[in-house]
Amino acid sequence: MKIGIMQPYFLPYLGYFQLMAHVDIWVIFDQVQFIDKGWVNRNRILHPDESKQWQFITVPLSKRGQFDYINTLSIHNDAKWKKQIRGKFDYWRKKAPYFKASMELLDECLALETDSLGDLLAHSLATTNQYLGISTPLVVQSKENMPIDSVEHAGQWALEIAKHYGADEYINPCGGAVIFKQQEFDEHNIQLKFLRPELKAYSQRRNQFVPGLSIIDVLMWNSIEEVQRMLSDDFRICSQNEVLSE
Repeated sequence: MKIGIMQPYFLPYLGYFQLMAHVDIWVIFDQVQFIDKGWVNRNRILHPDESKQWQFITVPLSKRGQFDYINTLSIHNDAKWKKQIRGKFDYWRKKAPYFKASMELLDECLALETDSLGDLLAHSLATTNQYLGISTPLVVQSKENMPIDSVEHAGQWALEIAKHYGADEYINPCGGAVIFKQQEFDEHNIQLKFLRPELKAYSQRRNQFVPGLSIIDVLMWNSIEEVQRMLSDDFRICSQNEVLSE
């Protein structure tokens, strides 16, 4: 059984969903410290001004402590943030060929009435998975009884969760390869693998392609069939040695 474990991100980029589609179970790792200026409560979409390339869409947070976990954070719902996010897409209404369908998905992702950031992120990931035809079951780590309190370093969180589910293969994005110790996974007969996305250019009706944007941007410009092909084809699986030697 292949397992993937990551923090929940807000409408993440294509590579996140490639990994989700490739594994047999996905653990939303939300009982971990929130980091400012990351991808948990924000992401990037095309900017109307081509010279600026991209702009942020953000879920605003209520007052929080420096070391709060993702699953304890509250959304600042007094702000009209959903309307603001929707408004940032409006420029593309007559330009993006799949604008209407992608906005219907966006509305569904934001439809959950909640103050919990963790619940909104889990809902939006599950909603997008359904739209993309990804059948991988999602598990929210903070709502399960997982033995991860005694880890000695960051790479052991994934190991302990993989052991908990009886997985024989753990796959992580390439960016985190350095935190894992291959020997620890070998000792428990768990293969350690890494997924490297190959983000090929698609038409954004501008001179310069901007890669790595939110999945909503990908869906505005590509048919669902083409995005599903990207999910299954546009990546490669690497060993730790391959990743660290590149």
